Amino acid sequence: MKAPMKRKSVNDIKTHAGTVGQTFLPHKAFMRISCLEMEKAHCVREMEGARRRIDAIKKRLEEIATETDTLLNRIKADTKESSIADTKEGGILSKKTTDKNKGLVLRY
Repeated sequence: MKAPMKRKSVNDIKTHAGTVGQTFLPHKAFMRISCLEMEKAHCVREMEGARRRIDAIKKRLEEIATETDTLLNRIKADTKESSIADTKEGGILSKKTTDKNKGLVLRY
């Protein structure tokens, strides 16, 4: 009677993988260089996008500052005009509107 043959699997395939060791292989070095170049290109694109977002934020901050200044100047001009008119007519503004520590003082 013959003994049954042992079933072969993937583990039984003889290869040369791993026999090279830690020697320098040019094709692996070129592959590593190409991976590093792709990572560099990705980082550059990411940095340019971040720079564009920063520029947009800076521009918006400048717009906010100019709009705030415009509104404050308009408030000051309107306050001066209305305080002159209200003090003559006895309006709701107090006569102490020049006190800068208190701001605008209303009389009820």
